[in-house]
Amino acid sequence: MDRLSCPYGDDVSTILDVEMAVRDRARRNAAIAGLRERRGVRASTDRDSVPHTDAASNSLTYRVGMTSESGADSAPELQSRRRARTPLWARIAVPALAFAGMAALITGVVTAGAQPPATVESACRSAIEAKLESRGHSDIDVSRALRVTEADGAQRVSGSVVSSDDSGRVRHIALRCVVRDQGESMRVVSARVSP
Repeated sequence: MDRLSCPYGDDVSTILDVEMAVRDRARRNAAIAGLRERRGVRASTDRDSVPHTDAASNSLTYRVGMTSESGADSAPELQSRRRARTPLWARIAVPALAFAGMAALITGVVTAGAQPPATVESACRSAIEAKLESRGHSDIDVSRALRVTEADGAQRVSGSVVSSDDSGRVRHIALRCVVRDQGESMRVVSARVSP
């Protein structure tokens, strides 16, 4: 008998192998499509991604997400796969936390760089320190508890200061300042120290 006309010859096993390969290919396509749908990636149904061959099932290959030129993942598919793996809460929380952190950092830098508003006490304190330094005193410590009173449209500040003179003696000195408020700035009219 001729090999082609024999209904139960060696050709039967080749035909069965091809049919099994087609079934295996269909099962793989369905499995991959199901995985992609669970991950949120649209399933590709184009026939170019499956090589057509009449070989047995063990020599079939299925190329998922590969380009025909290089065999590497394309950039949009790789990006969409990463996005599909990232949970929604992380895609929202991470940028929000980064924005809040940057806002807090900028606020901290601006706040730290800003000088405290000038007060009557601070204006008097710096005027007394400058006066004593010009006389050669060192280790100047102006009292934190200064008394402020209102008189003649100006504010009078009184208190004490401790400093060391040229010879190294520690001196306790009484201070008095007259400070006028000129809107945005303060002007020290007089700064006096008495032993």
